[in-house]
Amino acid sequence: MCAPTSTKASDVPKLAKLTSMTSVGDASSSSSSILANNAYNEDTRPSKDETSHIKAVTSTHSNHNRNTNYDMLWFLGPALICHLLGTPIYAIYAIGIARIISTRLTLTLHYLFFDKDNYLNKLPQKQLEREGSDYLVGTLLHMYAQIPLQVIFPAMFFSDASVIGVSAFRAFVAHVLLVEPLYYAAHRWLHIPENMKKMHGFHHLSISTLPSTSLVQNFDEHFVYIAVFGPAFMAPFLLFWEMHWTIIGAYLVLFDLINAYGHMNIKYRHPIFTSKYSPFQYLFYTPEFHLGHHAFFRANYALFMPIWDHMFGTWRSYKKTDSDRLLPQKQQDFVFIGHNAGLAHFLTCPEWDIYAAYGPFRTFKYLPYMVEFMFCNMVGFACRMVMSAYTCSRYMINDQLIGRVICICRTPIDYINPKRYAAVNKDIVKLIREQHKAYGTKCFGLGNLNKMKQVNDGGQLISDMVKADSYLKDKDVHVWTGDTMTAASVYHQLIDLPDFDKIESIFFVGANGKIGNAVCKQLLANYPKLKIEIYSLSHTIENPNVTYTSDLANLLNHKVAVLGKQLSLRKYAKALAPARGASSKKSEATPYKCRLILDYTVPYIPIDLTGFQNIDHHQIAVLETSPTTSNFLKGHFDIGFGLEQHQIYPCHAGCIINTVYERKTDEVGEICVNDMMTMWKRGIELGLKNRPLPIKGPVKGKLLDHYVK
Repeated sequence: MCAPTSTKASDVPKLAKLTSMTSVGDASSSSSSILANNAYNEDTRPSKDETSHIKAVTSTHSNHNRNTNYDMLWFLGPALICHLLGTPIYAIYAIGIARIISTRLTLTLHYLFFDKDNYLNKLPQKQLEREGSDYLVGTLLHMYAQIPLQVIFPAMFFSDASVIGVSAFRAFVAHVLLVEPLYYAAHRWLHIPENMKKMHGFHHLSISTLPSTSLVQNFDEHFVYIAVFGPAFMAPFLLFWEMHWTIIGAYLVLFDLINAYGHMNIKYRHPIFTSKYSPFQYLFYTPEFHLGHHAFFRANYALFMPIWDHMFGTWRSYKKTDSDRLLPQKQQDFVFIGHNAGLAHFLTCPEWDIYAAYGPFRTFKYLPYMVEFMFCNMVGFACRMVMSAYTCSRYMINDQLIGRVICICRTPIDYINPKRYAAVNKDIVKLIREQHKAYGTKCFGLGNLNKMKQVNDGGQLISDMVKADSYLKDKDVHVWTGDTMTAASVYHQLIDLPDFDKIESIFFVGANGKIGNAVCKQLLANYPKLKIEIYSLSHTIENPNVTYTSDLANLLNHKVAVLGKQLSLRKYAKALAPARGASSKKSEATPYKCRLILDYTVPYIPIDLTGFQNIDHHQIAVLETSPTTSNFLKGHFDIGFGLEQHQIYPCHAGCIINTVYERKTDEVGEICVNDMMTMWKRGIELGLKNRPLPIKGPVKGKLLDHYVK
């Protein structure tokens, strides 16, 4: 069904009006980002003078990039060394593994209960990439540091178990009397400008902190902390010549957890910790105390006991207020219904690994797809025993509406096996019913496989089932696929190529699908000289400029090929084999014309183009929204989709646009070509744009000088 195409100002609802933004997207890069960070209270956030020293510090460390390819070898290294030296390894690995598990569990719980729904405290991709490569370095170093101590002072780790209780008390006393003042002094020393630039500034790149930010330090700084924290168990041992490895391990795990608590981006204001009459205000900190340190830099230096800042005049009040400005928890205006896309998708779930939330899905080169899908099928079956859907991230739309991603517990096998289609559709309608009952949600979008033609005729069956449902039929619920926006995105990605009007022909895989069909019709209407060769046995477009072929190798005869349907990588390998390696230099003539393959399939899987240095394969139909210029979307709308930060698939965006413009009809079945330009204009008005293709060739900006000429 076609939506109205009018774009007069009077037709644009208030919700769709765009407001410019001045905040920055990555709250971890500069003094300006610190001042603009949404977590800071106007009354307590630092002034420009207070942050004038930050720019030099961040520029010193911002290009840090650690190679993590050998981390497993580093982890196994202590086992070999201990074997050679004849010292036990179990204590080292018991402590190390316990610390790693506790850290990962803390990250999972923090995301589930705080970050997932706090759209005003977005996790920056740049920060996640930096912290993800460094948060376990300290744990690994401590494992290696324990080896010589075990060799030199075996009684420090392997005294009789009867000393465990008294050793725990001694370690606690040593922490309070030695570690706390030592840390305060060392921390102030680290904030001397020279030391900030050399070491501690790396930790302070993270303004919007995570629990594991507590573990992210410059490499040299880890040795400072070994010297500062070591006295908690070294001093009691040297005094009494007895200690036990379980106490050392418990101390380190508990230390990590309390340190992580101080880096949680939350507010906790129980009077026992905030009242001026309570001694705990001085004896144990809250997350806001240490968040104030990350905001002000030159205040709140203490470890866990703020008394040292009170004693030396460096204590400063700080209040986190972003959660006070969240819209009501019960508000939910739009739901995008997703599903699992395979094992790689599982591994990008922030609940499992927050550091993998952004970026492309991982590939398993030697794992057959069906093996991967069968494993996911078992996981999906187990999940459906306790729940039918899983609630993902919450985000804000245009400062007034709330969107949510919710995945039904279905995996690729459910969309491959026709016998399961009915169950998939029932799960979708059940989810719609439950969300309307719980939140009054009326707007729903169907993600990827949930709108397959084979499953439900492009969403048409879901629309019919909603209208026939005894509860939903009179609730004014709308179901959208967002495919109109996807078609518009693909179309504009093509025509925006420099010199596209000079291209004689293109090759199209998937043109018989509703998106490809709509794109081809729009191209033929606006570029009457363009010829399109379609890879298909079915003839669905009758036009003198359209030809069909069953030979995939014909894509080499066209300068631009468009892929809208996933084919086996083996098919592409076979089709490309005759010309593979024909030329090794882009300046040389080649026996084929193809220079550019544009791919809008989801998920995007790179084709092996070894030997084709003249051909580039790029994913298209990915939109970008900039938080510096638009308030259209805030929060984690982009997590777990295999995309970079601030990117969104056009079908998802199209459903959100329908919500903003209060569309009153369903968007299912075939695409109304006339709506494509309307949807695209609305997207542009809301700050969306196609992700640009990588610029290559000698002249920046003249993309087709490289691809076509």
